[in-house]
Amino acid sequence: MAENDDKERTEEPTPRRRQEAREQGQVPLSHEIVGIALLLTVVLTLTLAGGDLAAGIGGLIADAIHVVGDRGPRELTLEDAVKHLMGVALVGGKLILGVLGPIFAIGLLAAYGQIGFGISTKALSFKPERLDPMAGFKRVFSMRSSVRTLMGLLKLLFVSGSMVAAACTQIEEVAATGAMDLGPALVAIGHVTMRCVSAGLIAMLVLALIDLVYQRWQHEKDLKMSKDEIRQEMKQSEGDPHVKARIRRVQREMAARRMMQDVPKATVVVTNPTHFAVALRYDRDEDAAKGRAPRVVAKGADHVALRIRELAREHGVIVYEDAPLARTLHAKCEIGDAIPVDLYQAVAGVLAYVYRVQGKKAFTAVR
Repeated sequence: MAENDDKERTEEPTPRRRQEAREQGQVPLSHEIVGIALLLTVVLTLTLAGGDLAAGIGGLIADAIHVVGDRGPRELTLEDAVKHLMGVALVGGKLILGVLGPIFAIGLLAAYGQIGFGISTKALSFKPERLDPMAGFKRVFSMRSSVRTLMGLLKLLFVSGSMVAAACTQIEEVAATGAMDLGPALVAIGHVTMRCVSAGLIAMLVLALIDLVYQRWQHEKDLKMSKDEIRQEMKQSEGDPHVKARIRRVQREMAARRMMQDVPKATVVVTNPTHFAVALRYDRDEDAAKGRAPRVVAKGADHVALRIRELAREHGVIVYEDAPLARTLHAKCEIGDAIPVDLYQAVAGVLAYVYRVQGKKAFTAVR
């Protein structure tokens, strides 16, 4: 059944599918990357601050011995002991924080760099099916669990093999320590150990990068959807009030753009003069021959009305002030509608004025 589901899921995941997966805690997080980042931070912190840490711990031990040695266990009062312990806790806390602070910060950054910030309450919620022993048994012995176990063994062999290979190249140096004094021998052994550890860290880093790529690939594969799931999501989205509101907003924006494109083609713009503007179009040859009434090609209030007036003036469309007519047209007519019969006479008067003005302009141009 799982193989059939994988074959059916051929479509790329939708944004909603990705969001739902993220809310459920399904993110492409590579624990190997986090692990190697933490390990490198530990090694680097101990390398840079290990001496100071050891010196600090040694100082605390020396102080304790000094206090007990000077006064003796019988002369040490409870107040002095508590005071000394508070000082030890304060200094020890600073030392530990200096080591754990960078480790904690790098661990957070390693996770944040992969998946960003997010808190999934659904992933933390109680699910009764998790208590099902059969389901747990199937998870333990599933194919994915078996592959994960096998990969863990292969990783262990790869890292161990890298360290052993690095150690084999240092055999002569290790053998030479037999002829050295204790101090130089310990230094040489330390160098060999660091080379082996470095080889192991490099091997782990390579595995972590491979795991990062694999986790992202597996995550994308798990999120793939079938055609039926895509159709079902589209149906649900159509019923979503947020989606509907977004669709209506986009439709209004598109209609407004088309409306503004029709303003230069208008015959006249009737205004309030400031609050409303309605653009009318009427071709006295074509529309009159077909018995069609003037149509509303654009309308708006406030800033939209201002833009309509500006466009009209830019393209030489006559702007006619008639507050009652503008308010009535704006209230009764939608874009594309013919004017109502009860407004024929009022609009006819406006068109007569327009034709007189256009006639005068034409007569002046001829002269």
